[in-house]
Amino acid sequence: MRTCGKTHKVTVVMNADGNFDVAIESDCPKVVLFSERLKYVTMEDLIDFDNTRLNRREIRGDMSPPCLSPVAVMNAAWIEAGMLSHSLAKRVKENSIEFNGN
Repeated sequence: MRTCGKTHKVTVVMNADGNFDVAIESDCPKVVLFSERLKYVTMEDLIDFDNTRLNRREIRGDMSPPCLSPVAVMNAAWIEAGMLSHSLAKRVKENSIEFNGN
């Protein structure tokens, strides 16, 4: 996150019950709390963005809406679930947001 100067590393691994364990290393205390509250996502979280646990206030806490860590979790989980090609992700290397305008 260049706008706040914080760094996050997201790891998602499918566990035996079919859910996805989430671990986030971050130098942001708000993202650390988010990670501790979240712990896992389900397949339903990955396909129902309107109702995903990633967006719940009790999980996000007071993280700012522009924080990309929830989106990073979603992308990592999609790769782990096979819904986003690992080779495609490796090939493109990154997604970015570019601010243009006045």
